[in-house]
Amino acid sequence: MRIIKNIIFVLFLLVSLTYLFIVVSPKVFKNFYPFGIRTAIVLTGSMEPTLEINDFVIIKYPDEVKINDIVSYKEETSKTETLHRIVKIDGDKIVTKGDANNTEDKPIDRSQITGIYIGRSKFLGKMISAVTSPVGFSITIILICIIMILPSRKHFFK
Repeated sequence: MRIIKNIIFVLFLLVSLTYLFIVVSPKVFKNFYPFGIRTAIVLTGSMEPTLEINDFVIIKYPDEVKINDIVSYKEETSKTETLHRIVKIDGDKIVTKGDANNTEDKPIDRSQITGIYIGRSKFLGKMISAVTSPVGFSITIILICIIMILPSRKHFFK
């Protein structure tokens, strides 16, 4: 039992440190992206079937963009970011469109692009969404406490 507790503790510590480094640090230290990458969770179905709701996506700062790249960008009037595919490039003006959308987005300036999609994980995104919900977070903390606090079977039945 002690070995299992130690393994679970180490895994929890590694996941926590990774989460802090990749997800939290860019929010605390503005525009700090470890290794030039950042992450996001897909919130809408506009890119289905390529990207689904709750997919965990990895985005890197773009050196160059081309037609068919999936990019994230910030609209000037909004604080939220959009993750859509480039369908047209005309100089510094770029037109994007969600794969599931019928119409193209209004043109954006190249400077509004904040990243280019490089990969995803379905499982990790669903797990993070579940754990960060109020109920999921409470259950996770309770389970960790039970695992760490419960005595081993040997001591429990003495």
